[in-house]
Amino acid sequence: MGRRKDKEVEQARKKEQTKESLKRKSAIKEQIPDIIIACEDEASAPAYFKALVSQLKVSRKITPDSFVIAKHTSTHPTGILEDLKKHTCESTGKTYEKFKHKWIVIDRDKERVNGGGHGTEDFNSALTKAKRLKVEVAYSNDAFELWYLLHFYYVDSAISRDDLLTKVIKKLQDHNASKFVQLDKDTIKQADFTKHIFEELQSLQEVAISNAKRLMAFHGESHNPESDNPSTTVYKLVELLNSLWRK
Repeated sequence: MGRRKDKEVEQARKKEQTKESLKRKSAIKEQIPDIIIACEDEASAPAYFKALVSQLKVSRKITPDSFVIAKHTSTHPTGILEDLKKHTCESTGKTYEKFKHKWIVIDRDKERVNGGGHGTEDFNSALTKAKRLKVEVAYSNDAFELWYLLHFYYVDSAISRDDLLTKVIKKLQDHNASKFVQLDKDTIKQADFTKHIFEELQSLQEVAISNAKRLMAFHGESHNPESDNPSTTVYKLVELLNSLWRK
């Protein structure tokens, strides 16, 4: 009789431990950020945000399944939104609708005489459709590298994509000549260099956020993302990721 009672007590204890374990796992799961991002370019923007969240993974505040870069198949704004919509996580089968935070990262990249760039209709359509789907947009007019430039100084005069790259490259080389001696308009898009750029600019991130906000205020309530060059909302995604890391 005593053995049976001891066995029942042990079974009850194990059952209670299992319940507590499940509660802890559930609580941890609720604390883990849940983010999916689709990026216009295949290397630089994904590499930048991966570098930003690397500390989250180290601290186990984020997992490979809770921070996802959608598979890249398109190079224009509406196509990037489709990349987000089509993405399914291989390990969990999770689709974009199930993520708490859903973002696309796109450039205005105005059409150029010598080819390249996006049409006005495609860019605006991406913004409209994203809003309808409750997808946030981190856009840059004209290019993502504006975000880099704002780490160094505030600018509100229109700037072409080529001039923007030239200014950013010079600033980075002035900042660290040895690290960026091989930086040019091609290598600046590479993942390895993007990681170096993130590391070099991390201490200036608050300056960039402040300058980006000031720039948005400059354009005022009538701000038009398609025509207001320069402008960027990349800072919003950066602030979100930082806020999740600091929790």
